[in-house]
Amino acid sequence: MRRAALGLVTLLVAGCSSGVDDVVAAWKAAGESPSAFADVGEKLPGGKCQAGKVSGLDATVCVFESQEKARQAEEGGWKLVGNSVGAAAVSGKMVLVVADSRKEDPSGRRLNALVKAFQAETR
Repeated sequence: MRRAALGLVTLLVAGCSSGVDDVVAAWKAAGESPSAFADVGEKLPGGKCQAGKVSGLDATVCVFESQEKARQAEEGGWKLVGNSVGAAAVSGKMVLVVADSRKEDPSGRRLNALVKAFQAETR
């Protein structure tokens, strides 16, 4: 009985992954250094968003109910980037917004690596 309960708890914990945790883990596996991501509410309307820093860049990852809603939120992601160098990328039910407001990545290589790892993880 105890083993069955432990197995159920393991499944429940695995099922509670936000998707954001998987993206952060993918960035770590790719050699990036993400900070802790914190809930920031609906930074993009309709999404459940978390934000933090990854290798010196500001990153926000939002999870939506559907792929269509995520695609509709992409323009709002570009508004979050503002006048900074950055990206807004949609993959599945998720939107990634990355901004380099402090100009820490002049070549754009880190930004590109973050987007690629996000897309590979969320396809």
